[in-house]
Amino acid sequence: MIFGLFLTGLALVATFSVLLAPRIWLMDLAVHFRLQYGLLALAGCAILAFSGAPLLAALAFLVAIANALVAAPLLFSHRSLKTAAASGQGPTIRLASINVFFRNRQYQRVIDFIARERPDAVVLVEINREWEEALGGVDKEYAYRYTARGKRGQGITLLSRWPLLAADMLPGYSEVQSALAATLQIHGRSVQLLGIHATWPMGRRCSGLRNQQLRFLGEFARAQQGPLVIVGDLNVSPFSAHFKAFLASGDLKSAAHGYGWQPTWPTFMPLAGIQIDHAVTNAAVAVTRFRRGTSVGSDHLPIIVEFVL
Repeated sequence: MIFGLFLTGLALVATFSVLLAPRIWLMDLAVHFRLQYGLLALAGCAILAFSGAPLLAALAFLVAIANALVAAPLLFSHRSLKTAAASGQGPTIRLASINVFFRNRQYQRVIDFIARERPDAVVLVEINREWEEALGGVDKEYAYRYTARGKRGQGITLLSRWPLLAADMLPGYSEVQSALAATLQIHGRSVQLLGIHATWPMGRRCSGLRNQQLRFLGEFARAQQGPLVIVGDLNVSPFSAHFKAFLASGDLKSAAHGYGWQPTWPTFMPLAGIQIDHAVTNAAVAVTRFRRGTSVGSDHLPIIVEFVL
């Protein structure tokens, strides 16, 4: 019974702390684990029910339901591939995004993943000099390559089969994090692609920087006229009010919407998994598929998005 009370209490405190998430950075970290809170409360409910404490079990069940209602749209959402494809024209384009983790030395696993998935373009986050050298061989498959390098020595690399009409750092995004802005020529059309690494939101200052970056991206997206795709490690989950505000301000949609819960981090603790690696698009892009890739030795899983224009 004591363990059931502990699980229920933990889930209850965490659930109520979420109410303060928009204002307090520490509570904003707690908002990402709604699914886990529901499972904790459900486990507490079962233990308390078998321990002969029906009222406490009912409380635990209510906590589980409260979190389940929030998580349900992500868990059970469904997208019709025919409907998505019908809103666009032309062949399917496949894009992959991988936070390789700069301390990861399993270069071959990333190379093998790219060779196996054969995306039309790949965005690689947390690239350093060692990673750039290790990935040199993939240039045979990808004729176009650009790296946006941040002040901390880590950067974002774009590999593309499609010609790059332009590629540079994204001006105005951040002084501490790298962001890549490229214009790809795909089937005769110009497609704007942003490769993003948002600030890790540990601490009030860093959390504020991430939120500022999300606001900037939303404003940038709203000003774009043609097809736009934003991919990368945004260090925020779909449960966050800041992520929802980012989508709303930029008139964007998550490519993962309609494909269920897609946790990408941390690979070393799958039960605590949340989605912080994203692909988002504007109305000029019709997503036909979104999925996670297999592990490449990083603390993040890759993501693959397919779309038509």
